[in-house]
Amino acid sequence: MVFQNPKIKYYRIRTFGERLNVSFDYLRETWKPMLKFSLYLILPICLIQAFAINAVMRSALIFGVAESGRSLATFAATYGVYFLCLLFGSALLSALVYALMQAYEQRETRLTDIRWADFKPLLIRNFKKALGLSLLAFGVVLVYGLLAGVMAALAPWSLFFTILLLLVATIVLIVPFTIMLPLYIFEDIPLTHAVRRAFSFGFEAWGGTFLVIFIFGLLANIISSVTMMPWYIVTLVGSILGISGAGGIESQLWYMFLIYVLGIIQSYGLYVSSIITAVGYAFQYFHLREKREGVSVQDSILNFDKL
Repeated sequence: MVFQNPKIKYYRIRTFGERLNVSFDYLRETWKPMLKFSLYLILPICLIQAFAINAVMRSALIFGVAESGRSLATFAATYGVYFLCLLFGSALLSALVYALMQAYEQRETRLTDIRWADFKPLLIRNFKKALGLSLLAFGVVLVYGLLAGVMAALAPWSLFFTILLLLVATIVLIVPFTIMLPLYIFEDIPLTHAVRRAFSFGFEAWGGTFLVIFIFGLLANIISSVTMMPWYIVTLVGSILGISGAGGIESQLWYMFLIYVLGIIQSYGLYVSSIITAVGYAFQYFHLREKREGVSVQDSILNFDKL
C-alpha cells in the first residue's frame, strides 16, 4: 500500500511548533480508527455516565432545597457512580489511544484496516497500567484530603495554608504527572521507576511541557464545552421551571429522554476531547526522551545489520 505522506516517526527532537504540527498530523491521519474504536469502547460507559450525571444534578437540586439526610445519601451514591465511570472511562480511552499509537509504529500499513485482534493485547496491558496510575493519583489526593480535613478540624486557621499548598502542588506536579502516563505505557518499567523518571523528565523541561498542557487542554475544553452546552442549558432550564412549579417539566418523559441523550453526547464529547491531549502529551514525551537518550540513534544501531 502506498501512502501519500511519510510515516510519522515518534522519537525525534522537535521544536515546540513542530510538536504541535506533528500531533495534529497524526490526528488527521488516524482520526477514523480513533473515533471508531473509541465509540465501541466508551459508548457503553457513556450510557451509564449520562444516567449518573443527570442523577447527580437532580440530587444536588433536591439537596439544596430540602437538605435532608436522604438527599445527601442519594447525591453521594450517584456521584460515586459518576466518579467510577470517569475513572474507568479515562483509563480505557488512554489505553486505546496509546495502543493504537503503538500499533501504528509496529505495522507497515499503519492503522489501515486494523482490527481488534491486532491491538487487543496492547489495549489490555495499557488499561491495567492506566488504571493503576489513576488509582495511585486518587490515593494521593485522598490521603491529602484526609490530612487537610484533620488539620482543619484541629486548627481552622490552617485551612488557608492547606488550600494554598494544594494549589502550588497542583501547578508544580501537573507536569511530571502528565508525562507519567505515556512514559509508563511506552516503556516496559515498573510503576515506581516510571514515577521517578517522570519527575526527572518533567522538571527538566517544565516550562515547555506546561505550555503543551495549556494549549492542548484549551483545545480539549473548547470541544468538550461545545458538546456539553446543550445538555447544560436544557438541564438548567428544566431545573428553573421545576423550582418555579411550571408544569412539572422534570417529570415529563420527553424531557427525561432529551437530557439523557444530551448527557450521552456530553459524556462522549468529554472523552473524545481527551484524545487530543493524550496525543499531544505523547509527542511531548517522545521529544523529551529523544533529547535525553537518543532513542532513534540507538534503534538505528541495533537495526544496522538489517539494512
